[in-house]
Amino acid sequence: MFNQYLSGIATVFMLHSIYPLDGDKLLPNENLKVSPDYLESFIVKAKAKGYSFISLDTLHDALLNNKTLSKAIVLTLDDGYADNYTHGYSIFKKHNVPFAIYITTSFPDNTAILWWYTLEDIIIQNNSITLSDGSSFECKTQQQKVDTFWAIREKIIHLPTENFIDSIQALFTHNSVDWRSKVTELALTWAQIEEISHDPLATIGAHTINHFASSELSKEELINEVIGSKNIIESHINKPVEHFCYPFGSAKEVGEKEFAIVNELGFKTSTTTRIGSIFPEHKNHLAALPRVMLTNGFSLSRFELTAIKRLLKGRVVVA
Repeated sequence: MFNQYLSGIATVFMLHSIYPLDGDKLLPNENLKVSPDYLESFIVKAKAKGYSFISLDTLHDALLNNKTLSKAIVLTLDDGYADNYTHGYSIFKKHNVPFAIYITTSFPDNTAILWWYTLEDIIIQNNSITLSDGSSFECKTQQQKVDTFWAIREKIIHLPTENFIDSIQALFTHNSVDWRSKVTELALTWAQIEEISHDPLATIGAHTINHFASSELSKEELINEVIGSKNIIESHINKPVEHFCYPFGSAKEVGEKEFAIVNELGFKTSTTTRIGSIFPEHKNHLAALPRVMLTNGFSLSRFELTAIKRLLKGRVVVA
């Protein structure tokens, strides 16, 4: 009982890409990956330690109806990368593990601008970068390249969402860039999503149309992005889409205003990137559920030992 007070009834883990790591790439993007070998090892070790893997629906039901859960794990994957199907799906099926994929619909529509990967290529290929706003960056060493990535990432996230492609191209007038080149290489197809959706292990959730930061959108724009993605996905899989995930999802990109708007849109759950486990009190905060990032450096034993630190940050992390 004391451990449950510290660790909560469940933890929702956040993944993105399931693919072998590449030492020549930059950590900000590589840290979004989990290697297939590590993912399988994590599942096996967690089960051996008494953890159970449950779906978002099971978590929602437990919260809503005050059902007892302990040492439960929910695996969620953001965006909709092809490697979720080519490298991850067989692992989930092999170990009978439920999972959820939050789809940004511009990914399978092949209209997405996966700028974080294009930006990585630009930085790797150059020793210095000058932007049209006058800012310049030295990126000769690996650390300088990482620092440059974070600095430019911040600029891109806060670009105007209207005519976003024009804004990002204008920022990089000194570079010839095809900002749409990555989507056909890296994104799930609708055929793959439809196949996955037929599996009882799978939950397909919404992740907006264009993956804009919610804080940069008006109320109407946010609703259109969220409900638009839900409707598009439903038209392909012929199933209701009942779970949502905020793009980026930190306190910088989503807060009480966005929680209130999304809370009115009828989803069972909505997840953030705020760090925390799930407690019974989250019954009253279903539009602001925290998660924990799963990376190759994650240690389940260390996670258990640091439960008290997460508790001190607050049993319900919404701010």
